[in-house]
Amino acid sequence: MATEDEATFGLIPIVSRGWARKGCRRVVIINHENKYTNVFAARSKKSFVFMFSTRKRQKNFLAFAKKLLKRWKKVLLFVDGAPCHKGAKIRKFCKEHKKVFKLVRFPAYTPELNPTEQCWKPARKVLSNRLLKNIDVAKYHLRKTFNNKNSMPKMFNYF
Repeated sequence: MATEDEATFGLIPIVSRGWARKGCRRVVIINHENKYTNVFAARSKKSFVFMFSTRKRQKNFLAFAKKLLKRWKKVLLFVDGAPCHKGAKIRKFCKEHKKVFKLVRFPAYTPELNPTEQCWKPARKVLSNRLLKNIDVAKYHLRKTFNNKNSMPKMFNYF
């Protein structure tokens, strides 16, 4: 049993609190390129699995679902109402793998029920106030954060 969510991270920085000398003008150097990466992630009680993707489309979600099946063999996945979780390709995949893969939808507009949502906060914090030269640098920092069990929020008994 796991929950799934997706998020977008880009080069345009997340500006958070900082400090400067009193009376000095604060300057934030940013990268104006509108480049980004999407992350599909699933969280179970014991692990966090993620995959970078260029788009949030059905075929990308299916690639992630196949990755989950390889890792866990049997998957009960709770998802939100994102468009990439719906459609003919998804129904076909679920029908073909009905003994080992099942999708359950959260009620509409209830991100507070999804524990995977909490995993984006440390990632955004790591990227905040940072000049990212390219998308590979952003992915490096995201990988480091997602693979560090101490940086991920604790998993509570949601279910």
